[in-house]
Amino acid sequence: MSTNDIIKDAFIRHQIFVQRYAKGREREAEEFIRKVLDEAVSRLNVDLTELSRARLDRLIQDLIQLVNDLNGTYTEGFIQEALDFVEYEVGFNYRVLGANVAVDTVLPSMPQVQAAMLTNIMALEPTKGYTIREALAEFGRKKGQQIVQMIRDGIVLGDTTQQIVQNIKSLEGIQGRQASALARTITNHVSIQARQITMRDNDDIIDSYQWVATLDSRTSLICASRDGQIYKDIDSNPKPPAHFNCRSTITWVVDPQYDLGADIEGDRPSVGADGTRSVGADTTYEQWLRRQPQSFQEEVLGISKAKLFRDGKLSIGRFVDDQGRVLSLDQLRELEPLAFEQAGL
Repeated sequence: MSTNDIIKDAFIRHQIFVQRYAKGREREAEEFIRKVLDEAVSRLNVDLTELSRARLDRLIQDLIQLVNDLNGTYTEGFIQEALDFVEYEVGFNYRVLGANVAVDTVLPSMPQVQAAMLTNIMALEPTKGYTIREALAEFGRKKGQQIVQMIRDGIVLGDTTQQIVQNIKSLEGIQGRQASALARTITNHVSIQARQITMRDNDDIIDSYQWVATLDSRTSLICASRDGQIYKDIDSNPKPPAHFNCRSTITWVVDPQYDLGADIEGDRPSVGADGTRSVGADTTYEQWLRRQPQSFQEEVLGISKAKLFRDGKLSIGRFVDDQGRVLSLDQLRELEPLAFEQAGL
C-alpha cells in the first residue's frame, strides 16, 4: 500500500476505537440525565396545584438553578475527560505520521491543542456552530426548559403532582438518547481537533486532508457527498462532525515526495447489501452506492431520490446544498428538472 493508504487504513481502524471510547461518555451522559430528572422529581414533594403563583415561580426558579448546577458539574467533568482524550489522540496521530514518513515530525504542544479543542467550532447546524462548552450549556438549558414546561403544562391541564412526576420521568428516554448523541458527537470533534493540529504543525509533510465517511446505510447525505473530497485549508474547509451523531473522520494526504508505493492501492471496509466487504481505498461513497442493489439504494436515499440517483444520474452531492442542508424533492425539481424527466418523476 502507499503511504497515504497506510495512514488512511490506520485512521479508519482507529475510528472504531474512537466510537468505542465514546460509548463510555454516552453512558455517563445517560446517567447525568437520570440524576437530573431524579433530583427534579425529589423537589416536587408538594401539591403543585395548591401552590400560589409566587411559590410556584420560586419552585421553578429553584429547579432551573438545580439543573444549571448539575449541568455545570457534568460539563466540567466531561471537559476534563476530553482534555485527557485529546492528549492521547495527539500522541496517536504523531506516532502514525512518524512511522510512515522518513523525516522528522513535530509533536504539537498540549496547551495549543487544548485551546483549539475548547475554542474551535463544531458546525453541527447549517447556520449555527458551537464550542464544546456552548453545546453542553445549550443542551442543559433546553433540558431544564423541558422539565419546567412539563410542570406548567400539567398544572394548566389539571394533572395531579403524581401525574406531573410521571410525565417528567418519561423524559428520560428521549433526553438520554439526545445526551448520548451529544457526547458521541463531541468525542468525534475532539479526535478531529487532534488530527487538525497535528496536520497544521506538520504542513511541510502533509499536503491536504480527505473526508472519510462510513460505507454503510446509516451515513448521512452530507457525509456521503463529502466522502473522498480532498481539502487544502485545514482551518476553513469543512471537517467532521458535520452533524449530531456524525461518524466521519479525516485522513491526511502527504506531500507526493513522501507517498511511497503510490501505485499500490489499499482497501477500506464497507457494509452493503451483501454484508461486510473490503473495497478499494479510493472508492468513494457514491461509487460504492452505485454498485449496491436498488433496494439498498432506496434504504439509503428513499425511493424517489434513489430513482434520481440511478435514472436521473444525479450525484449524491446534488441532494444537499452548500451549507449541508438536505434538499426536498420540490427544491430538487426546481434545480434539476431534466433529472426528474429522465427518472420519470
